[in-house]
Amino acid sequence: MGLLAGAFPLFNIGCAGFGTSRARQIAAGAKIRLGLIGCGNRMGLKPTYGILNNLCGETIVCMCDPDPSHFKGIRAVVKAHQPQTDVSKIRAYRDYHEMLEKEGARLDAVVIATPNHHHATSAILAMSMGLHVYVEKPMALTIEEVKRMHAAAKRYGVVTQVGNHGHSEEGMRRLVEYIAAGQIGQVHDVYCFDDRLNAMRYRPPAACPPAGMDWDSWCGPAPLCDYYAPTPDHNGLHPHDWHSWIGYGNGSIGNMGTHIIDPVFWALHLGETPPESVVADEAEPGCEGSWTWRTTLRWKFPARKGFDALTLHWYDGVKDGVPYDKEHVNRIGCCTKRAYQNLPPIVEEEERKYGVELGALGSLFVGEKGFIRIGPHGDALVFAPKDLYKPKPPKFLPREKRLDHQTDWLRAVRNPSRPAGCNFDYSAPLAETVLLGNVAGRAGKGRTLLWDGQKITNDESANAFLRTTYRKGWEISG
Repeated sequence: MGLLAGAFPLFNIGCAGFGTSRARQIAAGAKIRLGLIGCGNRMGLKPTYGILNNLCGETIVCMCDPDPSHFKGIRAVVKAHQPQTDVSKIRAYRDYHEMLEKEGARLDAVVIATPNHHHATSAILAMSMGLHVYVEKPMALTIEEVKRMHAAAKRYGVVTQVGNHGHSEEGMRRLVEYIAAGQIGQVHDVYCFDDRLNAMRYRPPAACPPAGMDWDSWCGPAPLCDYYAPTPDHNGLHPHDWHSWIGYGNGSIGNMGTHIIDPVFWALHLGETPPESVVADEAEPGCEGSWTWRTTLRWKFPARKGFDALTLHWYDGVKDGVPYDKEHVNRIGCCTKRAYQNLPPIVEEEERKYGVELGALGSLFVGEKGFIRIGPHGDALVFAPKDLYKPKPPKFLPREKRLDHQTDWLRAVRNPSRPAGCNFDYSAPLAETVLLGNVAGRAGKGRTLLWDGQKITNDESANAFLRTTYRKGWEISG
């Protein structure tokens, strides 16, 4: 259950002087004391994958997950990086309210890798205690939550980072520099495409949650729902299918859109002004409560300084005429063959024209002189015509050796005057655009929604999709 709102001032008052002293210690090289919220695969249950592997130079104080089976894996990862550490002393909790109430005064920051419906509630609670926050993508479940998280970060003066990790890669920096140099001229259209369909044709039968799991805490602020186990068709509500359900995840675009659209935002300065409109040209709904299994979206952005008006396109799911079944879509929601994918027609046209391969997911920048394609995590720049990459533009963005995305945030914690690349100032407009795509999908096919940065101005009913309703005891305070 939620922590009482009246407890917040106690943390803030109690930590005020300590926080200033602690910031000096961290700046001088003291290890950052971290709490982990959400200890599944994305956090890192193996020493070869997950964000925890880039955090083990610091001190892991405590962890929280409603599924206690994850704690052994977390301790094993920490032990692999810190052989001298007694990992049995990493305290474990099922509910982050309890963890933060008991451990908050001993923490400097939290790392959040929960399903999306917990992002805002846990982050805002942590920030209200003066703790720095790293949160996985997408930033929040709804646009309302994004705005509340952004406001909280400013109010409490904490260091933030959203986990679209490709932002810290060299390929994305080179893309930004090529676009800034005018290498392909003005860009009027960008086509973003994804091989996922995080949606459900049916809800599998209810089952008992894993032994020892606190299912009430897993549902948290979202409506209490039935657990279902992995099936031959799907990967189970926990740990993965939550992406497919409204109120818990954000469908295909919520799963991958932050990664794929990030380079478009950075290179074309889309954070400077909100889109004027969005429309779902295709939105094929799954079963009741599910996200769409084929979506085609268009956002219209006005001109920015140095950049013409832009249409941003999004394609996901299977193409028209391809069945959504296990022959064509695997258990985690990826098309089993690229030929089944709902690709932008221009992608296949340009591949035939130039004899290039543009992959199954990424962004295609179509300029006056040619195009640049970039992969979903800042990788695999492809140019056409092929010599368009010459001459190479100057490097004007800063580089640091061994700068992974989590280290970027930790360095900002040590030196707040150097913000992390995906801090909330940058990430909030990106997240709002991604989640506006969810709004368009729910509003229905062919309905152009006009957006002023705060609300839909021509369809009051669609504004309901901007907001989150919380289960009693899990409301946001702060």
